[in-house]
Amino acid sequence: MKKVMLVDDNHISLEGIYKNINWAELEAEVVQFQYDGLSALEVLNTEHIDLIISDVEMPGLTGLEMARSAIQKNPVIKIILISAYDKFEYAKQAVRIGAYDYIEKPIDYAYLTQKIRNALTLINKEMHNLELLDESRPAMIENFFTELIHSYSDEAKYNLSRYPDYLNLDLECHYYTVVVVDIENAEEMKSQLGIQEYHIHLMNLQDFIRELCGSLNLSYILNDLHGLICILGHNYSNKVYFQKEVYNIITSTWEHYQDKLLNINIGIGNAIKYLWNMNTSYESAKHALEYRFFFPQQNIFDARDSLRDSLSANLFSGNKEEQLVRLICKKDNKEISKWIEAFSGEVLENYQTKNLLFIRVYSILGRILKFLYEMGVNSSDIEKEMIQVYSRLDSFTTSQEIFHWLDKICQTACTKLEDSVKTYHGQMCEAVLGYIRQHYDNSELCLNEVADFVNVSPAHLSALYKKSTGQNISDTITTVRIEAACQLLLHTSMSLKEISKKTGYTNQYYFSSCFKKKTGQTPSDYRKQNGYSQSAAKTSLIG
Repeated sequence: MKKVMLVDDNHISLEGIYKNINWAELEAEVVQFQYDGLSALEVLNTEHIDLIISDVEMPGLTGLEMARSAIQKNPVIKIILISAYDKFEYAKQAVRIGAYDYIEKPIDYAYLTQKIRNALTLINKEMHNLELLDESRPAMIENFFTELIHSYSDEAKYNLSRYPDYLNLDLECHYYTVVVVDIENAEEMKSQLGIQEYHIHLMNLQDFIRELCGSLNLSYILNDLHGLICILGHNYSNKVYFQKEVYNIITSTWEHYQDKLLNINIGIGNAIKYLWNMNTSYESAKHALEYRFFFPQQNIFDARDSLRDSLSANLFSGNKEEQLVRLICKKDNKEISKWIEAFSGEVLENYQTKNLLFIRVYSILGRILKFLYEMGVNSSDIEKEMIQVYSRLDSFTTSQEIFHWLDKICQTACTKLEDSVKTYHGQMCEAVLGYIRQHYDNSELCLNEVADFVNVSPAHLSALYKKSTGQNISDTITTVRIEAACQLLLHTSMSLKEISKKTGYTNQYYFSSCFKKKTGQTPSDYRKQNGYSQSAAKTSLIG
């Protein structure tokens, strides 16, 4: 039986509705009679009501005001409003606040009965859908995390920010990371064990990792059929400690499974501070896993070790090939030519056939291609040329032609590396500026936070940004803040104190000082001269 509450300050009207409706036939029961809006709202604090039928015109709290508050308390409650006045405005307001329907007095009880029946039918449908929604909650949570790791930060925040509260997910952490667990022999195990048995083993791995993550504030594991994606977070204030904890969990997982049926390789993504940047950690974890191709003896790969981000001193050994790679990295064309000249003399003493000589040169080129890949440089044209040359070895008539060709490839690699570094630095500077524009209202925004966002050291970022843009990061932060302040002064009536806080300044007087230093005017003079209500052209202090 659905529970109904009747609300009207006119006792006769209430009695008329109660006696002229066949409630039993509607499978409903009138459980409350109230004579003002406030009393009706108090009932909702202690008793579940499915349907309210209320007069609009009542002293104190009107029916419209009561309906608005009732829907805020219980969004699924249905409300039918009644008024003796032929005012279309009431009907429009009723729709805007979310009332189910609106009818006029004198009441046609047959018409009201049909409206009640329709409302109760809708309640039944919504209750059924809510049950289905509750049953699908685990799937919604899985979809939420899947969307989170595959969406860029702005897109993720826009599309997903309302879901954590709805799904009762506590996602507030100081740091987050994504770990990708790849099952190297997934297809083999599916064929050998069958799909069902394979997935049982995969679920056992999932349970094992989940138990190890018990100390973390956040641990959610996605099963993508070919492996696992672990979304981890904790409130450790020290990022290094968090990364160490994650690494220990991953190491324990691999050690436990190294002799099991599933052959696993694990990529650990960068640690990030903001939930909505989870995609960057996921992508870095996948990128780290790609190093499996070059280091088959390893099984755990950390994004922090990616040579695309920073050259590791361990990259270069004392052998000849590493010396050449080091020269390419320095883009020292003269020394590269010297190295090839010395190399040619050494090789010609040991390799007396053209094919063996070319195999040795190809070994060198393979190491160069590996280096370019590690640096994220597109080397497809070099690969294509190598294939073409290999198909026409007879075109080389002397060994010197081969070494000259090797020198040409090395010079091309230098050019590609230099272009890639410039592009990478440009992209990093764009990311820095975008981050500053997004977070300039944070009074604690500083070089360290921005460096953490792009995952490089503050000293390195400071030097790189200054070299690329000619500006310090602190100057850029100030410029972006003053640019935003100019727009607020021109287009709002906010006080200077409000604007200073809105643009990341905790002290109004320091804000005014910075503003005058940047624009040559005080904020007040700037507003007086331009007028905040004018459609002034946008002030742009930074590109």
